[in-house]
Amino acid sequence: MNFTLARAAASLALAAIVAAAVPATAFAKDGASCVSSDEAEAFRMRDLQSRMMVAALSCNQLTAYNTFVERFRPTLASAGKQIAAYYQRTGGGEPALNRHMTELANAAGLARAEEPEQYCGDTWAMFLLLEDEPSGLPTIAAKYRPGVVTPAQCNMQEAPSNAPVTVMAPVAPTAPSLPTAPVVKASTAN
Repeated sequence: MNFTLARAAASLALAAIVAAAVPATAFAKDGASCVSSDEAEAFRMRDLQSRMMVAALSCNQLTAYNTFVERFRPTLASAGKQIAAYYQRTGGGEPALNRHMTELANAAGLARAEEPEQYCGDTWAMFLLLEDEPSGLPTIAAKYRPGVVTPAQCNMQEAPSNAPVTVMAPVAPTAPSLPTAPVVKASTAN
């Protein structure tokens, strides 16, 4: 293992430890700021990049990852700036940004640990597809779901990037309610 790869693996391990020690909190101080369509796209790009990075380190796909980063550097850099701006706008700042990035890496690492052959094979297929069809990046990013909560997209056509739009926070699904049976009282016959 070369020094750079060892350093990246150590950083990923340290990030996992820190994430386990710090509970995840809401994305914004009020926990309810939505993202514009451009910001939603940026989150998807970063989600995909995290998956590719984990594959680089744990599936021996470092060359493919470096090619991916070089080819899509402007898009990835823009996505990173938009996500950082989102967290600044919503009040979470750098700590919330770092927490989100750590959650992405942890989710990708867990997915890799649970089904290593499928994870590595699927990611390799993504690298190959993007090599042949670079215009497919948004489609691939939209299909990949990391299992990490991301801010909801605003219901409007486009949210202004300088004014947060408040929506209801996501609610965990609940079990469907069952019809109640009629209450039967025992009669006391004398």
